[in-house]
Amino acid sequence: MLKSTEERYRKLARHFYKTRLPDTPLSTSAICKALTACAADYRPDYFRVLKNALAFDVRERGYLKAAKRILLTTNPTTLADSTIPPKAKRHAVKAISEDDVLALLRHLENTRHYDVFAAVTLAWLLGVRPSEMHSIRVVGKEFHITGAKKDDRGIRGADRVIKFPYQTDFEIAAAAVGLYQKSHRSLAAIRDTLREQCRQIWPRRKVQPTLKSLRHQMGSNLKASGISPKLMAYIMGHQSTRSIERYGDRRTATKRRFSLPKAAPNADLSKVRVSRKSKPAWYSAEPAAKGASPKKTH
Repeated sequence: MLKSTEERYRKLARHFYKTRLPDTPLSTSAICKALTACAADYRPDYFRVLKNALAFDVRERGYLKAAKRILLTTNPTTLADSTIPPKAKRHAVKAISEDDVLALLRHLENTRHYDVFAAVTLAWLLGVRPSEMHSIRVVGKEFHITGAKKDDRGIRGADRVIKFPYQTDFEIAAAAVGLYQKSHRSLAAIRDTLREQCRQIWPRRKVQPTLKSLRHQMGSNLKASGISPKLMAYIMGHQSTRSIERYGDRRTATKRRFSLPKAAPNADLSKVRVSRKSKPAWYSAEPAAKGASPKKTH
C-alpha cells in the first residue's frame, strides 16, 4: 500500500471517530453499527473506501479479527431488498478533447502551476492513477509504475512497465515525472488547484474535468486502438479484464497528436486475469446514443 494511501486512511478513520463516535468508546460493534447507520450519507464507492480505512486503522492497532469483521460490513443501501436509496453519484466528465487538454496545459504553464501541469501531462500520456504518479520510475526508455491497487490477498497485481513508440513522447512524459516528483504539495492540494484553474478557463461549465477524466479518456483511446483486452488492462493497471469496462468508450476516442503507451517488451502480463464474464473490447458502461450500434473491434 502506498504511504499516501495509508495516511489518507488514517485521516479518514480519525474523522469518522470524531464525527460519528464522539462520545462512544471504540469497539468493533460500535464502529460497524455507526458505519451501517451513516451508509445513506455516502456514495457506495466512498462507503467502501471508508470501510477499508477503518479496517486498516483497527489492523494497525493490532486487532486483526476486528478488522476482518469491519470489512464484512455490508452497505445496506446496496442490498437487493433495500428500501434505502444509495446516494447518487456526482456527474463526472469522462471524455475530454485534445484541444481542451492542450488549452489547460498552456494555462497551467503560463500561471506557473508546474506540479499540476505535470500531473495533467502524466494522466494524459500514461493514463496513470493520481495516487501512482509519485511511484513512477524512468528506467532507460521505460516507465515502471507501481500499482495503487491490491487483490483480495493483499498481493500487488497492477504494476506495469510501459513505453512509447516515439522518442518525443517519451521525453515529454519523462520530464513530467521529474517535475511532478519535485513537488512537495499533497495530491489533494494539486487536485484543488486543478479545479480552481479549470473554473478560470471554463467558467460556464457546470462540471469541470479532473485527473480521472484524463484516465477515462485514455481508456476510450485504448478501446478504439483495437488492442486486446488483456493488453488494455495491463496498460491501465487493472488486475482483471473486467475492470476496463468501467473506463472509456471507444466512441469518444480522440485523434491524438501523441502516441498511445504500449507494454514494454519485457512486460509481465501474467497477473492480468482474463475474465470469461468480460464484455467485448468495444464495450462501454455508458449507454449508447439512440440508434447507435457499436461494432466489435477486431
